[in-house]
Amino acid sequence: MAEFEYFPEHIRKTVLEHITPDEKIEMCFIAGSSISFSKDFVIITSKRVMVVDERTMGYLGKLYVNIKENVLIEDIESIKIYKSPINRLFRQASIGLKVDRYEYLINNGSAGEINKAVKLINEIRQKLVKN
Repeated sequence: MAEFEYFPEHIRKTVLEHITPDEKIEMCFIAGSSISFSKDFVIITSKRVMVVDERTMGYLGKLYVNIKENVLIEDIESIKIYKSPINRLFRQASIGLKVDRYEYLINNGSAGEINKAVKLINEIRQKLVKN
């Protein structure tokens, strides 16, 4: 599991701009890094799941932060864990977060971190349902 404080500064700044002051960062990890070279920074707060990555702007070489997913946990209808043969080989898994008619995917995370994330999201969903 990654620590939010050790994420790149521009990633932290962008995430903090998009969450509310009463949200607590519960878990962070890095996904999407098995075969591809791009990394997804996954942040789970007390209210949402965010996935951000770094992109390069054309030939200028300037980095910017792209918010790939910003899903409120209360909107998540179901969660699935996917393991392809390549995922199994690298001990990885992917999560599908179903919201309305769309499924948000978090690909190629460590299988252990994916399992912890699913457990945490389900716990937060249960708390939100009770309130």
